[in-house]
Amino acid sequence: MKIKVTMDDPRVGCVVLIASALLILLSPALLRKRTVPLVSNGKVMAFATRPLALPWNDDEVSVFVGKEKVFRLWEDFFDFPLFIYPFADGQRFLCIEDDDTSVLVFVVDFSASATNATNVNGWPPNDYLRNYMAGRAPGVVIGTKGVVRLPMQAEVQEVSSHLAGLAPGQFKKESFPAWDIGIYRAYWPKDQLMLELSTNRSSVWPMP
Repeated sequence: MKIKVTMDDPRVGCVVLIASALLILLSPALLRKRTVPLVSNGKVMAFATRPLALPWNDDEVSVFVGKEKVFRLWEDFFDFPLFIYPFADGQRFLCIEDDDTSVLVFVVDFSASATNATNVNGWPPNDYLRNYMAGRAPGVVIGTKGVVRLPMQAEVQEVSSHLAGLAPGQFKKESFPAWDIGIYRAYWPKDQLMLELSTNRSSVWPMP
């Protein structure tokens, strides 16, 4: 005995409804942006992996060079990386991190000459902000042999120039979503990220 099923059969509508509900429920895990390429001069130097599920509790973003995990950044609902730039030497990574009540900018440096000594004539020029970021940044980096330090002015300018040259699609490809529920992602505006790198930055949370 054959059972004929048509599109107006209520069972079809029920199946479609259930499937749609499951897709919506599972999309935060199934459709989340899991990998972010870290690009310098048009070349992918490294990549970062994000947690599968929404980070309601403490989780981590891992940065890999090849198959080697070189450092990790804390991530939860209020704290997460916004952008990571690998310099061409493959030894330095500038990170822009939303630290809930502030935005941190720091470098994870694997070069032999790396030091975390604060440069009084370095970036940013504001003494309070420089000391604040120098104190906070090491707390968001875990599992690394690199040195966590503040960036030099030339490093900040290079990353700012890189951001300025990115087309909208490429910017989203290289950025970390501030909000990602799978079917929808929101990113910090590029201009806002560049503001965090401004030469005269003086606030822990710059406003446009």
